[in-house]
Parts: sequence; C-alpha cells; structure tokens
Amino acid sequence: MEQRLRVAMSITETLDEFHYGGVACNFLSLDHIILQWTGNDIDGRYCSASLINLSRAVVFAELSEKDAKEAIRKDLNELGLILGALFSGERDVSSDVERRLSDDVFSDFDEANNDDECDHQPSKRGKQRTLGDGLPTYLSSMISAMVGDDTAEVSELYDNASDVLKDLQVAATNPGLCLIPVAKERDRASLVMSNTFYGRRNEVALLTRSLQTVAVLGKPNVAVISGRGGAGKTALVNQIKKPLEDINGRFIRVKFDLNTQPAVLFSALDSFIEEISDDEEGLELKQRIKDSLGSEISVVANSMPNIAKLIDKSSSRFAATAEVSTIHQHEQMKCALCKFIGSIATRKNPIVLFLDDLHWADKTSLDVIQRITVSPDISHCFFLSCYRDNDFALAKPVESMLDGIQSQDVPIIKVPLGRLEIDYTHEFISETLCLPPNLKSMKQLANAVHHKTGGLILYIKNFMYELCEEGLLCFNVSRRWQFDLDQIRQKDISDDVVEYLKHRMAKLAKSRYLLGLRVASCLGSSFSVNTFQRAVDMKGVNLDDFVQFVEGNGFIQRVNQSTMHWAHDAVQQAAYKTISSSKVESLHLLIGGRLLVRTPKEDIDECVFDIVEQMNKGFNLIKTPEQKCDGAQLNLHAGQKAMSSLSFHSAAKYFVCGIKILGDEFWGDNYDLTLSLHQKALEALFAIGDCESMDTIAANILANATCFEDEVNAHLYRMR
Repeated sequence: MEQRLRVAMSITETLDEFHYGGVACNFLSLDHIILQWTGNDIDGRYCSASLINLSRAVVFAELSEKDAKEAIRKDLNELGLILGALFSGERDVSSDVERRLSDDVFSDFDEANNDDECDHQPSKRGKQRTLGDGLPTYLSSMISAMVGDDTAEVSELYDNASDVLKDLQVAATNPGLCLIPVAKERDRASLVMSNTFYGRRNEVALLTRSLQTVAVLGKPNVAVISGRGGAGKTALVNQIKKPLEDINGRFIRVKFDLNTQPAVLFSALDSFIEEISDDEEGLELKQRIKDSLGSEISVVANSMPNIAKLIDKSSSRFAATAEVSTIHQHEQMKCALCKFIGSIATRKNPIVLFLDDLHWADKTSLDVIQRITVSPDISHCFFLSCYRDNDFALAKPVESMLDGIQSQDVPIIKVPLGRLEIDYTHEFISETLCLPPNLKSMKQLANAVHHKTGGLILYIKNFMYELCEEGLLCFNVSRRWQFDLDQIRQKDISDDVVEYLKHRMAKLAKSRYLLGLRVASCLGSSFSVNTFQRAVDMKGVNLDDFVQFVEGNGFIQRVNQSTMHWAHDAVQQAAYKTISSSKVESLHLLIGGRLLVRTPKEDIDECVFDIVEQMNKGFNLIKTPEQKCDGAQLNLHAGQKAMSSLSFHSAAKYFVCGIKILGDEFWGDNYDLTLSLHQKALEALFAIGDCESMDTIAANILANATCFEDEVNAHLYRMR
C-alpha cells in the first residue's frame, strides 16, 4: 500500500503542476499515465508520472471562472477514479521501469497484503461494489471527496489537486494511523480518542531545556504551569518523561485533589521508596538515603513507612528521639525531607518532582514545598508544578507561596497555558475521525468545535463525545464519519468546562450510573475499587458495566484491577456538582457510614482518613449520642495519625470537627473524650499559629475542667 501511495502522490503532483500552469487535462484516464521508477533500492525508489495525449486539455485563461472550476472538478473526479482503482489493487505499479498504468489490469503485487490492507474481495454477482470499498477509512474518504456524486455538497469535495497531494503526504508520513487495515478497523464506529499530545511546542522546548540545565549544571529549577482546568497542564508535563528517561532520571508525581488527604506529599515519596529495586543501583540508592538522613530517619518513619524498612529498627538510627515541641518536629521533618530529596537527586539520576493540581494543596503542604524548593541541600532536581489560575480563591495560596520562593532569590519559570492553537484542533479531529485534514468540511467542523470549546483539549474531547451521543456525528454505512455542521454550529453550550461536563453527565447517565459517578466524585481523584464498592449501592448494576460506561465516555479510567482515577479533576468536579446542594451532606454521611460498617476492623486505621473525610462533611446530620461519640472518636484517631506525619492543618481540622460533633453537653457525658480532643486541638492549633481558635479551645477547657491538672495545658498555651 505504501508503494501505491507513492505512485498516487506522483500522479497527483503532476496534475497539480498542470493546474498551477493554468491547464486542465479535461480527460484523465489510465491510458494517459506513464510511470517511471528511478533508483535501485525498492524502498528508496522514486516514482515520477507523466501525462500523455492531452488533445482535450483546456487553458484556464480561455475559460470563464465557472468553466475553469468545472474543468478542475472534472480532473479531480477522474483522479479519484484512478486512485480508487490503484489503492484497491486493480493496477500493477511494480513490474517495469517504465509502463502505462493501464497495462495488466489485475496485479499480484499486493496479493500478500490484500486480506489485511485492502480487505478487498470480489463483488458477489448482481451486487455493485461502491468505489472505495475495502480501503482504509482515510483513503476511502479521500476518494469520495474527489469523485463525489449528485448529492455531495461543495464543502465535502476537494477543489484543487494541491490539497489532495497534502493529504496523501499526511498518509505517507503517518501510515500507522491513516492506513489502518480494514480488518483491524472494525471498532472505528465508536469514537476512540487519541492520546497523542498536540501543539505546545514552545512550552515543551522550554521545559526540556530547563531539564537539561538541571541535569548538566546541577542547579535546581522551579517551573510553574498555570491555566484553566482542561488546558492540558498535566499532559504538557508528561512530555518531559521521555527526555528524562534518556538521561536516567526519575519522575515523582504528587497529586493533590479536591479531597486531598493529609501527607499526600509524603505518600508519594514513600511510594517512590517502595519501587526502588534491589539491584546494584537500587541498593546504592538505599544506602545513600540512609547515610544522608542518619539519625533523622526516625523523624520521617511515621509519614513514610517504607523508609523504616531500609534499616534495622533496633539500630541506633531508629532509636526513639527525645520528645520535642510540635513546631520543632515540623522543622525537623522539613529538614529531613530536604536531605531525602537531596540524596535521591544526583548528576547520574536527576529528579523531576511534579506537584500536580497545586491549587488543592493544604497550607501545611504548601509550607513544606516552599521549604524544599529553596533548600541549598538539593541539586539536580527539577520542581514542576501546575495550578488553575482562573479561580482566585484557589490560586491565591499558591501564588503567595510562589512569592515566598521568589523572595529568597529563587527564580521561577512561569509557563501560562492558553487555548490550543486552532491548527492542532484540526490535527486532533482529523486523526480522531481519520479524515483527510484538507477537506473543507473537516476544516469547518474543526473550526466550529474549536470555537465552541475555546480550544481546551478536555472540552474538545467531551464535546466530540456529546456530538456522537446526539447523532450529530456518526459513522455511516459507507464506513466514514459524517456530521451535521449546521446543527453543531447552533448548539448552545456553557463556556465553563465544569458546567458543561455537569450538564452532559446529568443528561447522559442513567440514574443508576449517575449515582455511581456522584459517589466516585466524593472519593477523590483516585480511589480503590474496594473503597468504591463499599461506598456505593447500585442494585442491579454490574461493576464492569459501570466501568465500561465511565471509560467509554471519558469520565473515569481504570488504572488496574484495584484502582480507578478520574480522567481530569474538572470531570470529578462536574460529577460532584450534579449532587443537589440539599443532599450533599447526607450523601457524604451515608458514604462515611457505609465505609465504616463495611471496612474490616483490621483495616480501619488504614482507611480512617477516607471514613472521617466523608462523615465530617455531614456531621450536622449526626443526631444520636452513640453516633456522635463514634464520630468524635474517629476524628481523634484521624487527628492523631495526621499529627504523627506532622500534617498539623489537617490534624487541627479533625480535632476541631470532633469537638463540634460532641458539643458542650458531652463535657458531662464523655469527659475524657471531650478533654482529649480539646488538648490535642490546642497542640495542633498552636503549631499552625491559629491563636484565635486556640484561645477559644483553651477557654472551653478552663470552663469545664474538673481539676487543675487538666487545666495546665490551657494555661501553658495561653502563656506562649
């Protein structure tokens, strides 16, 4: 097929030269084409085509504009017939050095490829075969746009040979996409989105150069990518994975989300340790980590359990340290983290630390990130982060942190992302629909989609899905995509991607699937299949059917048998917004209750953050004393666990929520639990510097304590 494509380009190029010179052949047939091959190597041979017997040729200068266009259209129609016969294997192109294309009507040149590449079978008697049958969709669409018929609109047809040549060249340079054998193309009737990265060449080049600077000079770089949700920030960062692999670098991703749990930064680093192999290089890295941290390895052991596996717990390095204040612990932790990152980032193995969706990070995480990005102990590390800049409330804490970094003379490379360039929207739609990019109708569709979606790639993909769902874009019986351009242009959609996705989900999903989407949106950007099954109750719905539905519509992806994650945080937000505001609290409380009841007791500690995050969002609906005690006890447990990883903001949130659940009446009903929550809240609030809340908690203790010993901490923290 590729050799036939080379012949097709030669014929088309020759015809284009005639048209450029102001001449139309007016009668183009197989008898009038002579092929000549040059060069010895079959793969490198060049084919040239000559046209003979031009007795019917006409000169444009002697024709009216209308007649000249009709003469070109006639040439293109005949070119389409010739290429259709050529691609279907009905013309020999390989035998002689010089030959007429009409010689030897049937060829055995593609005999070995006919089944796979052309899928061409002789027509049954009495059944007329349509031109282009059995060809890859891309080539079939090209033939149709050249030949046309009485019903074809002008926008569906080529109007010059130059565009035909360009589309043939696209097929030649990208055969894996454009020349998919029909036998392997049966599923094209369902819309399959390409994962190819489009555009952003300047931004990719900037990040790649920054990575090279880090690798060669060793000086850490900080780059921040900002833009609207769905602009492709994470996809841009992924483009440096290949150049990072080429220099033996390591990629660590820290993903924050709407329901970010405490210590997500530590969890990502702990996962990195878990993946270190036991080969010579891995053992060398482990030894370097141990030597760098020294006795401070015990400081991070609670937050990063895998680090404790690197040494013997009876070792002096793991000996219990003297009790120190929470603030000092926090400083120790940040210092240990700097040493840890410094030990894994080397000239031989530079590191990219990717802080994804930083706008969801809590204050403690932002504080730690600021410290490690300015640390003199770290070299050969590229700090990459992205956040939404179109939401002031979400962006403000991130931008304050960035100002703090710059105030310490650390330069920041800022990479703002706007809409995708329209040429790349064209390329994406052309490749997705397997349509030649220079078809007028394809360009018009791409223009309409780009205008509607604002050039946001996430929006573009979901809009294309919706067009299929509404029948405005469909795969017809001729195995080509067709679309109703007028209806697409008239569609009224929101310019906010989250609102658009919300309405699409509500309209598309059956009630039972929509419930699953809502529950999943409450669980975070990534969640285990076990957690989802415990949290949801979709009677009559098979999990595999639900997964097929959400994956088929681009909402959720199943990473493996045990984990699922949202395709984008904007998709998660949209699903969350489908929940009625009057039912948000009750749904969260219901999910939290299900997780508590359905989680085995031995797994409660591991899942306590999941349980408490859900229950706390509906704590106002907790009514019975037993339920209040259970909720408060879970918050105490979660707060203590957060404190052990020095996530003080999260810990303070859990302790304070536990206090709110109990209320003042529980000083008499459950004194010990109420006092413990207050004492722990004092400690966490002091660590984060929330003096106002700390005074309120201290006043509660002093007003309700039954002995002086229980008042001591309140007095101490007030004095500080």
